[in-house]
Amino acid sequence: MASPRTERPGIGGALPRFSWKSSLAVLAVLGLTGYSVAGTNFNLVELLRGSGAAERFVSEMFPPDLSAATLRAMGTGILETFQMSFLGALIGAVVAFPLSALGTREISTVGASRGERLLLAVPYHLSRTLLNVFRSVPDILWALVFVVALGLGPFPGTLALAVHSAGVLGKLYSETLEAVPSRPVQALTATGASDFQAFLFGRLPQAMNGFASLTLYQWECNIRSATILGFVGAGGIGQQILISMNLFDYPKVATLVGATIVVVLAVDRFSAAIRRRLAY
Repeated sequence: MASPRTERPGIGGALPRFSWKSSLAVLAVLGLTGYSVAGTNFNLVELLRGSGAAERFVSEMFPPDLSAATLRAMGTGILETFQMSFLGALIGAVVAFPLSALGTREISTVGASRGERLLLAVPYHLSRTLLNVFRSVPDILWALVFVVALGLGPFPGTLALAVHSAGVLGKLYSETLEAVPSRPVQALTATGASDFQAFLFGRLPQAMNGFASLTLYQWECNIRSATILGFVGAGGIGQQILISMNLFDYPKVATLVGATIVVVLAVDRFSAAIRRRLAY
């Protein structure tokens, strides 16, 4: 029995047809690129001219300062950064959970009459608005607000990470709750379970692995953010990096930056490994 013929496009096949949509899209991207280059004064020549100063800065960082005092300061800064990131993610998750439950669309509307839906829409929109405010303001601006209110140190930095984490996690939690299969929830509702019971025993157990994975990812993000928050006086190793740069102590800066990179990579690998185990 002869095998069926397969048609393969040849090099000399028909030319692609002209598309106005594709052409307009390409023109739009080119226009936006030119507009952005002009607006940001993007200049590769200027970058190459400044490479000499950058090389001098990098060369002055070596060899890194490995004295006992610097290593002690590095350990204190790394530990403080770790504590800020972990506590920020934990508080953020605790705040995000009830707000995400209120901000889940299906929970607020399923099986409800029109009047009940209007009544349930109030906490839904309030929680969504609150999460949007938490998430829209960058964590470094939250840190500035808390530094002005509470003074310098890791406490305002931890609060800044907690507020921003609550906004990010709340949105992701609510999307996870909305995406889980609805059959278990419908089965519980059909047996006479209340909305709260259907949520607690039908929807929430399906979303728990996703919650844990998202919280770990937010902790990764907080480790990187906690380093930056030190530049506005909110504690962590970033504050020591800023002080060392102001004192032109570049070998110490190299030690602190190197330690930060190692810790961030270690946390990334650790978190990714746990998230992979949660996925299966």
